[in-house]
Amino acid sequence: MASSKFVLVVTTNNDGPTTAGEIAPTTSTPGQSHTPGAGAWAAVDNIARFLTSEMLGRGINIVYFDTAVSASTTGTFTGDPSAGDTVTINGVAFTARASGAVANEYNITAGSVTANAAALAAAINESTTARILNTVRATSALGVVTFYSVVPGSSGITTTITESTSNFTLVATTFTTGGTQAHNATLSAGL
Repeated sequence: MASSKFVLVVTTNNDGPTTAGEIAPTTSTPGQSHTPGAGAWAAVDNIARFLTSEMLGRGINIVYFDTAVSASTTGTFTGDPSAGDTVTINGVAFTARASGAVANEYNITAGSVTANAAALAAAINESTTARILNTVRATSALGVVTFYSVVPGSSGITTTITESTSNFTLVATTFTTGGTQAHNATLSAGL
């Protein structure tokens, strides 16, 4: 059986806690993003009721993207970076350090492209900087770092990335791979 994915972005006039309180199933666990079993159907039912109430009462804007693919690019370590070298994403620099790395920094592991790639990816994923948090993530394998947009679809293709790093090469200066969706629509009622 074929499957598809979709992203549904809903904008309402409510604050986050009010919205979450209206759609969370009574069987959910606070802080849990996935509701298994019978509670999942309660969540779907609550979301449907919430959407209906917003359309009839306060107003709603829904943006729908079907089969969205996150925009991405890659970079490859061919050796060790030097202390002070940077990879900059969305204007946020991630700096290589010989030791003692703090936020938006990573420690160099001499002689291991795999460890250096993993350290850079971890620094990106642990960042709490606004232009990175909930915007960009990274994975690594065998010295290659894959940088990708958290939100699937075309919004990530404008993400910029540059490097001033020894023994590291980027494929592109923006997230040019992916960033597509098969269908999209915007629906508004009462706004």
